[in-house]
Amino acid sequence: MEILKRARTVRLAHRASLIVTWVFLGWGTVAGQGTKLAFSPGEEISYGAYYNWHFLWVNAGEVTFKVDTTIQKGSKEWLVKATGHTYKAYDLFYTVRDTFLTYLTYPGFQPRYFYRAVHHGSSNSWQSYEFDNPTGKITYFDDGSHSDLVHKELPYREGIHDLLSQAYQFRQYDFDNLKKDQSVKFKMMTDDKVAEFYFRYKGKEEIKTRNGRRFMCHKVSVWLIEGEFFPEGEDMYVWFTADQNHIPIMVETKIQIGSVKAIFLDAKSLTYPLNSEIH
Repeated sequence: MEILKRARTVRLAHRASLIVTWVFLGWGTVAGQGTKLAFSPGEEISYGAYYNWHFLWVNAGEVTFKVDTTIQKGSKEWLVKATGHTYKAYDLFYTVRDTFLTYLTYPGFQPRYFYRAVHHGSSNSWQSYEFDNPTGKITYFDDGSHSDLVHKELPYREGIHDLLSQAYQFRQYDFDNLKKDQSVKFKMMTDDKVAEFYFRYKGKEEIKTRNGRRFMCHKVSVWLIEGEFFPEGEDMYVWFTADQNHIPIMVETKIQIGSVKAIFLDAKSLTYPLNSEIH
């Protein structure tokens, strides 16, 4: 019985890693973005994934995001990568290894190729987009471990981003120019369609991480569409640093059978000072 409880805890804590991946990776481009990038090659940010289990927050996984440049076919490109995994102590009960990556034009930051591979327990699947601006098409592949290969061609529209590149686009948003309770619509490309969402600005709030660091943050609430994990409603909260980096410090949301958090652990090679940190 204890083994089953721990396996369930790992699966749900892993959903916390998916939450921060969704938030960090899954927000669409919105109006009001700045012109200077909030990130530079070499930046790396990590998060701990937590699940609420009988009034206790259990930490069972970690998510890491990296952005850099690379050379592809003689041309310089952006390479953005995100990985999520359970800690070794929990791998015996439920192993998670997720990888997201995207190649983008440099310096324009327009997506060229996106790839996602997930390994959950005994289940494996992968998904990809190939963006072809000249032909006006996006080629989509989805190979789930329990389904047939899906291959579709989608229409390309200027400004469309995959999940990973959209996250870094979102960090460009100027939260200081929003009024409290103002809502902003955005679109996110998910699977073979573009979905519409909105977030509501809730003002500034101080947040303390699990390792005792404190940050002044912009708080937003996000409207979620009901699915396998989430109830429908404005039940996800995200706190972004109130400085030029706009790093998500904490994500908290309800799921169908509890709640999860993703909490900032560390960052390397940031473009701007963490002026939001309170000493």
